[in-house]
Amino acid sequence: MPWNDQSGGPPRGGSQGPWGGGPRKPWGQQQPPRQTPPPQGPDLDDLLRQWRERFFGGGGSGGGTSGGRRRGLQWPVIAGLLAVGWLATGIYQTDEGEQAVITQFGDYNRSTGPGIHYHLPVPFETAQIVNVTGQRTAEIGFEAGRADDVADNPEESLMITGDRNIAEIHFRIGYNVKNVSNFVFNIREPDEAVRQVAESAMREVIGRRQLVPIITTERGAVEEDVEALMQSTLDEYQSGVQVLQVQLLRAAAPSAVSAAFNDVVNAGQDAETLINNANRDTSRIINEAQGYRERVVREATGEAERFNAVHAEYRAAPQVTRDRLYLETMERVYQRGNLVILDQRSGAVPYLPLDGMIRRNAPAAAQPGAGQ
Repeated sequence: MPWNDQSGGPPRGGSQGPWGGGPRKPWGQQQPPRQTPPPQGPDLDDLLRQWRERFFGGGGSGGGTSGGRRRGLQWPVIAGLLAVGWLATGIYQTDEGEQAVITQFGDYNRSTGPGIHYHLPVPFETAQIVNVTGQRTAEIGFEAGRADDVADNPEESLMITGDRNIAEIHFRIGYNVKNVSNFVFNIREPDEAVRQVAESAMREVIGRRQLVPIITTERGAVEEDVEALMQSTLDEYQSGVQVLQVQLLRAAAPSAVSAAFNDVVNAGQDAETLINNANRDTSRIINEAQGYRERVVREATGEAERFNAVHAEYRAAPQVTRDRLYLETMERVYQRGNLVILDQRSGAVPYLPLDGMIRRNAPAAAQPGAGQ
């Protein structure tokens, strides 16, 4: 063209205008230098296009037919992912000591033990996991705060005894689950039902007994009766509950009358002590009387036997027996006297040291007399 290069030099890479001398306007004005635009963030459309290319294999700038086919492929994949996630919701795990109750459309279907299991996803089947071996507790009659802080609950604790007194009862129930399906389906709010059955059983047992034995000697019997009555009632309800222990924590008169009641109890204990002492003395006197009676009977029996023996000897030899009886009687009569008796039938007068015998017998005879 005639305006390629006015200076006659060769063009320099398109850096000059038709009049030469660099990028100029046709009228000789210098063009301002081109400014570099500031950097911008990533385009959202480009990111979406790259995401589709990565996951669905292809660009989005082609014709309408190929582009529509690629966009249709993402819906089956999404539906498949959702279906897999929905089926995976049926996987569940039960720990040791737990059981799971499986319901199918709300109706009981089966129970499973510890391990990893599967059930049809919701809404076809659902699983409810229950701890069956752990001990559950219910405290009735009081509300426990800290270890040393117990608040009385009069609505539960005050009970009427068989002798028309009022007793304040605090007790604790320990129980667990023996049939998980009955525990879940047969009773609404089973823990609250156990509390109500326990309170009712305790009131019935307390109403059959007197106050003093309840708070003194029959605490263990009360616990056993309440446990048996609770278990029979819960079995009738088919609750699936096993009662493990009934612990009677407090059994006393109400706080407002506890001082007067303690006086009555102490008076009763004093009366019992006096009765025991009287019974002891009575037993001692009776034993002594029985001993005296047995001794007298034995002595009388001995005397009778001796008389019978003497009588038998007398019948065999009357003269000898009479002489013997005479001599024994005289010996008993004169054994303490200073006398010397000689038999005149012998015909001889023997020499006897009478003075010496009297002197010897005098001290011996004085000793028994001194003791009387």
